[in-house]
Amino acid sequence: MSISSHLAKLGVRMIVTYLAVIASYFIIIRVLPVLAAGGNPLADPVIAALRRTAEDPRFNLWIEEAMKRFGLDRPLFPDQFILYMKNTLSFNFGISIFTQRPVLSEIAVRLPYTLSLYTILTILPITIGYYLGIVSAQHRGKKLDAALTQGAIISYIVPSWLILLLIYYFLAYLPKRLWGIYIFPLPVKPPSIEVADIEAFKYLLWYMTPLIMAGTLAWTGPWIYFIRQIVISELGSDYSMVALAKGGAPRYVLRKHVVPNVRPPLMVQLAYAVPGIFGGALIFEIVGNWPGIAYFSYQAFLNWDFPVMTAFFAISATLIVVSLFVAELLLLLLDPKARAKG
Repeated sequence: MSISSHLAKLGVRMIVTYLAVIASYFIIIRVLPVLAAGGNPLADPVIAALRRTAEDPRFNLWIEEAMKRFGLDRPLFPDQFILYMKNTLSFNFGISIFTQRPVLSEIAVRLPYTLSLYTILTILPITIGYYLGIVSAQHRGKKLDAALTQGAIISYIVPSWLILLLIYYFLAYLPKRLWGIYIFPLPVKPPSIEVADIEAFKYLLWYMTPLIMAGTLAWTGPWIYFIRQIVISELGSDYSMVALAKGGAPRYVLRKHVVPNVRPPLMVQLAYAVPGIFGGALIFEIVGNWPGIAYFSYQAFLNWDFPVMTAFFAISATLIVVSLFVAELLLLLLDPKARAKG
């Protein structure tokens, strides 16, 4: 089977899966509550939200817009379902209940915060983990390998938000309390992404540094362990053993034969990690008072802000499907064995 036909079939499967997932969201969130209430349409969470906000004049705009957008005066099936699919697939999510602003505008405001932080916290752990994982595999069974492996396990176990709290305590609170100096700021006033001058840029870096430190310490360990295991597996393969038997130096065999076979799974894992950049880390953002998309989505859930919840789900599902497709493409392009199987 050619690469193009394989990707075409994969693309069709991904699209069908995506449509099924989007449709299931409507069924779980809106249809099942109505069925559980014996077919009572007032159990629809969107209608319930309308009833809760009907007496508040601030929500008049959303009520009128929601009635039109969701077709709430029509049957749940098929009319409202068709409208939901049409709006969701066109990324037309409407107005947030909580903020009374267009959902996409609210996401656009928070997206720079999410991208600026989590792009760094994706690249740094992978880069550091890649090189330390190779070093750990090279020194397998020695003290350096044991130290790196133990550190990776600790990094995997300890959550990022706890590391962030420790950094705030020892490098922000205590220095201020004991000596009156500010090493890092406590998370009070988030910086503006729209940096207007050098001082605003310095504050942005100052504020982000504890978050970057905590995220890097917490998320590097799994990459170290992942790369270490792949390198060790490749070093024990037949082609590596043959290359060593022919007199090849271990460093040469590692660089020439092993590392090229490590990169395809690494690139695939990187593609899988992309959706996490949009989703962010909820507790991490709450502790750091970082106004990203994850925290906004959490607030939407607490307020049952259905348009925002739908937008977060739809965009996340889109990114996951795209990342899976890209991962498959990278695997075919980078791994000769995958191309041979295809």
